[in-house]
Amino acid sequence: MKTKAIFLSLLFLVLCIISTAQETNNNYLFSYKGKKKEHTVGMYGSLGGTYSTVMDESASWLTARVGVVIDEHWGIGLAHSALNYDHELSQLVTDGTYRLQGAYSGMFLEYLVPLKNWGKLSFSWTTGMGLLFYQYDKEYRKELTWTDEYIDAERFAANEFGAEFMVHVAGNWWVGLEGSYRNTSPIKMLGVEEDVLQKFNTGITVRYGIF
Repeated sequence: MKTKAIFLSLLFLVLCIISTAQETNNNYLFSYKGKKKEHTVGMYGSLGGTYSTVMDESASWLTARVGVVIDEHWGIGLAHSALNYDHELSQLVTDGTYRLQGAYSGMFLEYLVPLKNWGKLSFSWTTGMGLLFYQYDKEYRKELTWTDEYIDAERFAANEFGAEFMVHVAGNWWVGLEGSYRNTSPIKMLGVEEDVLQKFNTGITVRYGIF
């Protein structure tokens, strides 16, 4: 998807900015004077993998984030999550097999609680739009037009509420344990319940940044 490529490019750009920045303080990239006090600005990029279930089968989500952190507490940025559902399906067709695929993108707001220099707690809300669809497996797409490759598709709105405990491991690297719950608009698609993506998720995140 084009969105995935855009997010990976943004993530790479953030990592480059952070790696070339002069670290005058471990908790922010630069500061500026406000009307009442001095404010700090940090930045990070992260990749995370979480486990969940879809249609009573195991599934995982890969999430990329690019965020700016103000005053070491408030984070805001862009997020993209892609579904990995590695199960072959055939119930809806008689001429091959297909896969369930999906992703959503949006903005997130985060509140960070520093635990001295070794750790942080994070509470976040991500909101955005996504697409869930069935697509024929590659070997059955050779004779199909691109519109016929897709059996059914549905757009949806997503809101995900998460909490994370992260530990500083080395340099600008952080590793975290994450838990979240995803709520979506009703998904009216063949073969799935309307709340198919409304699940709890648990996993691991890796962050690189000064924040």
